[in-house]
Amino acid sequence: MSFHEKSNLAVLALLTLVFGVYFLWLMPQMAVADPLPPPAAVAGVLIPFVLCLVVLIGVVHLVFKLRDLKEKGEADERDRLIETRAEARAGFMLALGVFGALTLLLAGAAPFWIANALLGALVLAELVKGVLRAIAYRRS
Repeated sequence: MSFHEKSNLAVLALLTLVFGVYFLWLMPQMAVADPLPPPAAVAGVLIPFVLCLVVLIGVVHLVFKLRDLKEKGEADERDRLIETRAEARAGFMLALGVFGALTLLLAGAAPFWIANALLGALVLAELVKGVLRAIAYRRS
């Protein structure tokens, strides 16, 4: 398994773990608050999740690199093609999520829901991209 494939699977797992905790556990607790928390409070909760994700991804990449020092880790033509195709397809999911958030805006939803819809769209697009890359690596 190449560095890029291992990296993709690790990022996919970490995204699922970190944002799974946010969307399935923490966000529902904030959503029942009356009144809904302001965007600054949501950002204050979200920033530690993002920092945790960045640190975990950095540690995983460092471990992968130290275990395979002889592998260059440079993207070849196949890696670039897989990345391009996955990003193009995941872009449709992101666009769909953004349109959903715009629909919430036009419907007069609270900023809490609009911000979380945009975040959800971004995370979902990244998960779709990771799954598509994983499938492409397994098939080729």
